[in-house]
Amino acid sequence: MEQMIKRKYLKYLIDCNANTIDALKKINTLGGASLIVTKNKNILAGILSSRDLRKAILANTITNKKIKKIYNSNPKFIYSDELKKKIKEIIFNINKINIIPVVEKKTKKITDILTNDKINLLKKKKKNRLKASVVIMAGGRGERLMPYTSVLPKPLLPINEKPTIQHIIDKFYQYTPENLFVTINYKSEILESYLKEFRKKNTSISIITIKEKKPLGTAGSLFFIKKQLKDNFFLTNCDTIINSDYNEIYSHHIKKKNDITIVTAIKKFEVPYGVCTVSNNNFSMKEKPKFSYNASTGFYVIKKDCLKVLKKEEHLNFNDFLLNCQKQNKKIGIFEINENRWTDVGQMEEYKKNINKQV
Repeated sequence: MEQMIKRKYLKYLIDCNANTIDALKKINTLGGASLIVTKNKNILAGILSSRDLRKAILANTITNKKIKKIYNSNPKFIYSDELKKKIKEIIFNINKINIIPVVEKKTKKITDILTNDKINLLKKKKKNRLKASVVIMAGGRGERLMPYTSVLPKPLLPINEKPTIQHIIDKFYQYTPENLFVTINYKSEILESYLKEFRKKNTSISIITIKEKKPLGTAGSLFFIKKQLKDNFFLTNCDTIINSDYNEIYSHHIKKKNDITIVTAIKKFEVPYGVCTVSNNNFSMKEKPKFSYNASTGFYVIKKDCLKVLKKEEHLNFNDFLLNCQKQNKKIGIFEINENRWTDVGQMEEYKKNINKQV
C-alpha cells in the first residue's frame, strides 16, 4: 500500500534532507502547489509551501542548502480514520494550503494525499448533479472597482487569496453542471490566459469562453450561446459568490414553474441622520430610520425559451432583458437566501469588506 501511494503522489513528496534548489524546481513544476516533507521515506515531517520559501528569502535563511530550517514542521494533516467525520474542516483548510496529507494515527505514515481536485471529487459525490448549464458573465469593465480593474479584470480580483471567478467555478463544479460558459471582453487576453492555465491544473473542469467583439452589457452576449443552451441554465455575474444549495435553487425554479428565478437577499440600511418630512404643514422627524430591501444578487436560473427575446447582437442590460421577458408574459419569481450567504465584490466598499472573507 505504501509503495502504491508513493508512486501515485511522488510529485508531491520531498525528503526532509533535500536540497532547496530541488524543492524550488518541484514547486515550480506543480505551479506553486505545496510539497509534503517526509522522513524515513513515508513518515510525515512537514509541509513546504512557496510562501515558506518566500519568507526564507526575505529572512535570508534560504542560503542554507537544505530545506530543514525552511519547511513547516507543524503542518495541517488528517488521521485516516477521521476522514469522513472532518470533511468540512478539510475543505476549509485545503483552500489555504492546497494539499493535506492523510496519515496513520500511531505511525504518522502517509496513506493518502488530498488535493483540490480530489476534494472537489469528494464534494461532487455528496451532491446531486445539476441538470443545467452555467453562464458566467465576465466581460464588464468593473468601473466601480477602479483603479484595481485598470490593472486586472474584475473576475481575477482576489477574495481570500483566490480569484473571484475561481470561487464561482469551484462552487458550481461541486454539482458537475452540464456545461460552463464564460463570456469575456474587457482585458480578455489576461482572463483567457488565466482560464487556460486553470483548465490545465483542473482537467476535470470544462470551460467554454465566448469572446464579445464589443461590450454587450449583462445580457447581450447570451445571444451567442442560446443555441448551445438546453432547457434551463444558471446565469451569474462575475462579482457575486453565492454559498447556497444550488440544487435547492434549481428545484424551486422548476417547482414554481418560473421562466426566470432571481436569487435575492434582504439588505438592511440605516440612514445616519434624522429624516425630516413636511406634509400639509405637519412636521415630523424620524431619527436614523432603518430600511430593508430584497436585493438581487446577480444570480439567476433562466428557462431557455426566454432567450427568444434576443433577436440580434446588441447591447442589453439585464434589467431591460427582464422587461422584455415581462412583455412576453414570462413568469418571474425569486428565491431568497440569507445575506450571509452572499459575497458581493462588485462595489469598492463591499470588495474591501470581503477581501479576506472565507467563502
